[in-house]
Amino acid sequence: MASVRVGYDDPSGVYADASATVVSTRDEGLRFLGFQVAGGYAKRVGERWAIDLGIAHNELGEPYEGGFSYTYTEAYAGATHGPVSAYVFVSPNYFGSGFTTVYGQLEAAISPAEDWYLSAHVGGLHYLDTPSAYAIRKESFYDWRIGAARELGNFEVHVALSGGGPGRQYYYGEPHSRTAVTAGASLSF
Repeated sequence: MASVRVGYDDPSGVYADASATVVSTRDEGLRFLGFQVAGGYAKRVGERWAIDLGIAHNELGEPYEGGFSYTYTEAYAGATHGPVSAYVFVSPNYFGSGFTTVYGQLEAAISPAEDWYLSAHVGGLHYLDTPSAYAIRKESFYDWRIGAARELGNFEVHVALSGGGPGRQYYYGEPHSRTAVTAGASLSF
C-alpha cells in the first residue's frame, strides 16, 4: 500500500488536505483504493488551546474482490489542549445512504525522548439512524490504538497495536480478532 498526501495551512486558520491510496494485490496487481479531501478552520485560543471545525469527504474502493466500496461525508468539531485532542464527527451517510452516525474520539501524543513519539487513541461510534432494510444488531462500536514512532530526519518508522469491538470481525465467512499490529514508514519532503 502507498499513500500520497498534500495539505495547505493558511496563517488565517483555513486549511485543506487531500490524500490518495493505491494497493498492490496478489491477484489484481496495482489498483487505486480511494481518496479523502478535507477542509476547515483551526484557531488557537489562549496559549495551549486550539479549536478546529471542518468537513471531510471519503471515497474508498473495494479492498479485495467481493468487498464493499464506500462514500461518505462528515462534519467535525474538535479541541486540542497541549498533547490531548477530542473530536466529534457527524455523518448523514456513513457507509451508505440513511446511515446517520456520530463518532467521538480522544487522542494523546507525547515525545518521551528526542525523535521518539508515543500515541494513544480511543473512539466510539453510535448509529443514530439506520434504514429499516438493514438489521444492525449493535448500535454502538468502539476502537482503540496505541503506537510508537521514530523520526530519522525526513524518514519516519511507526508501529501500532489496535483493536475494537464489541465482538469479532467477520469476513471470508469466518470470525477474526479485531486486534492487529501494523507497521509502516513515511517520507516527508
